[in-house]
Amino acid sequence: ANNPDLRAISDSVRAAKQRPAQVSALADPVLGVSYTNEGWSPSLGTMPDTNLAVVLSQDLPFPGKRGLRGRIASLEADQVEQQQARARLSIEASVRRAYFGILQSSALLDLTWEQAEVWRQIEGVARARYGVGQGNQQDVLRVQVELTRVGQGLAEQEAERSIRLAEINRLLGRPAEAPLVPSAALQAVPEPASLPQELDRLSPLSPERSAALIGIDRARAAVELARKEYHPDFNVQGGYMNRGGLDPMWQAGVSVNLPLNRKLPASGVAEAGALLSGGASRLAARG
Repeated sequence: ANNPDLRAISDSVRAAKQRPAQVSALADPVLGVSYTNEGWSPSLGTMPDTNLAVVLSQDLPFPGKRGLRGRIASLEADQVEQQQARARLSIEASVRRAYFGILQSSALLDLTWEQAEVWRQIEGVARARYGVGQGNQQDVLRVQVELTRVGQGLAEQEAERSIRLAEINRLLGRPAEAPLVPSAALQAVPEPASLPQELDRLSPLSPERSAALIGIDRARAAVELARKEYHPDFNVQGGYMNRGGLDPMWQAGVSVNLPLNRKLPASGVAEAGALLSGGASRLAARG
């Protein structure tokens, strides 16, 4: 919950989930007001061709386009969610590695302290033997060298534990000096399953595989939308014209764009088809 990278991706997911409603919505209607005058002097109510008009128009995409745009945006948001899932798994794995690193360093520290105590006892014996003439100075020096090595090992494991603790605090968004007292100890690792069994178990859990499947659905929707670009969009208008004391007038109309440039939708279909093929290849690469 406190990891800054994960919070940033969560914000991206929330942002992506707002796009379907935007891209599938109708465009805002357009309201126009105009005044037409016959002659130079204002003549509303006295001349038949003088009027004050209010016109409302609305763009209407070809049926199915809005729904496909919303579906594509929704699938894109689902893909962003898979990025969030991957980030969660990566952060969890990093925390687990750092935590087990602390456990390992703690276990090695305990072992090294035991070794240090044994070497101190050996040093005491060597000094006592040397003091009564039953040993030589080389024995004492060898023990002191081993004690130095043990001290070096203690310093290394202390540093390793501090590094892993700082890593956990960074991943969890906590202060760098926040304490952590491990409540577990290293345990024997069970024998792993075979590689095919592990792949069968983990494959459905892979965010990359899920994202590839979503990408294929998105590409299929993009192909369908690109094909609909061969069809025209519409615009409907309605208006009222006031002529003062004369009878009012009204108008209604429909206009349609002419998709005469066939290269544009053809290029869109080719692009979406290439994305579909690429999505299938990514899915195959992930098994």
